[in-house]
Amino acid sequence: MKRLSYFHLLFMMSSLALLLGGCVTKPARVLTRHFVLVPAPAPEQASTTAQQSSVEVGFVKMPSYLLRDSMVVRKSADEVDYLETALWAERLDHSFRQTLAQNLSMLMASDQACLSASERERLVVRVSVNVEQFDVDTEGRGTLLAAWRLSVVGTDTPMKIGQAHLTRPGPSPRGNPQAIATTLSSLLAEFSRVLAQALRESAQAGR
Repeated sequence: MKRLSYFHLLFMMSSLALLLGGCVTKPARVLTRHFVLVPAPAPEQASTTAQQSSVEVGFVKMPSYLLRDSMVVRKSADEVDYLETALWAERLDHSFRQTLAQNLSMLMASDQACLSASERERLVVRVSVNVEQFDVDTEGRGTLLAAWRLSVVGTDTPMKIGQAHLTRPGPSPRGNPQAIATTLSSLLAEFSRVLAQALRESAQAGR
């Protein structure tokens, strides 16, 4: 009887040791993080008076590899890697469109102040964008390749079309997914300035 109790106690102690050992060696849970694109900072002399915008951001089309929730890191020209614990808080094409609209609204505010109410209502230009590449590589270099078109709302004839191929160095995304969001936001701010300049040139040509 004592022998049986001894083996029973030994079995219980061994089971407890295995249970505690499993708890100690259990890998730490990796938290999932969510990110968004952010608008460009407002210039120091930006007008604080809200103006009726004459610019409308229409469709923003993106390739399917950018429409997953996971952030992308480009490993080579024909290979990308998805970060399973770094996600976009909303679809990237939606975030791109909203942030572009905010950037253009800020950049064109001074131009809108020079127009009468009737001119602002009449000169409504739609910006359409077809994104071909919008990602960061393993070294932190961001690339935005996109075709864009300006057209007057209500017509199909483009006023101006163009192609943007922008690159920007940035911190490596290894272990730092925040770097991806920061670099892509900076690229989008630069793209917004390109479009704002094209809008100004189109407005001047139409006068």
